[in-house]
Parts: sequence; structure tokens; C-alpha cells
Amino acid sequence: MDITIVKGNPTDDEVAALTAVLTELEAEARAKRGTGERDLWGTPTLSRHFSTVFNPGAFSNVTYF
Repeated sequence: MDITIVKGNPTDDEVAALTAVLTELEAEARAKRGTGERDLWGTPTLSRHFSTVFNPGAFSNVTYF
């Protein structure tokens, strides 16, 4: 993992802490990905509002007052 600090002057301890946290988060994400667990938030079949295809011309004939 490559980390680039683009602003500020962190100490070596701060960079080490940031690296440790990001490395741990990356390891957790890789482990979760391997288990087949998926976050299905926003899946079209979960909500009746998203079950149809978006139609940009659906409201072209609406009269605005």
C-alpha cells in the first residue's frame, strides 16, 4: 500500500499510526470480500421504486403552474 501525504507535516509516529489503521482496514475488507458477504444496498430488486428502468422523458408532458 502506498500512502502519500499531500498536506501538513506529520511526525513519523503519526504516519506509522495512519499506515497501521489503513492496513488493518484493507485486511478487513479483503477478508470480508473473500467470505461472499455483500452489501446489497441500492439493489433495484430491493425496492419497488427502483424496479423499473429510468425514463428521462417520463415527465416531459407535465404542465407546471
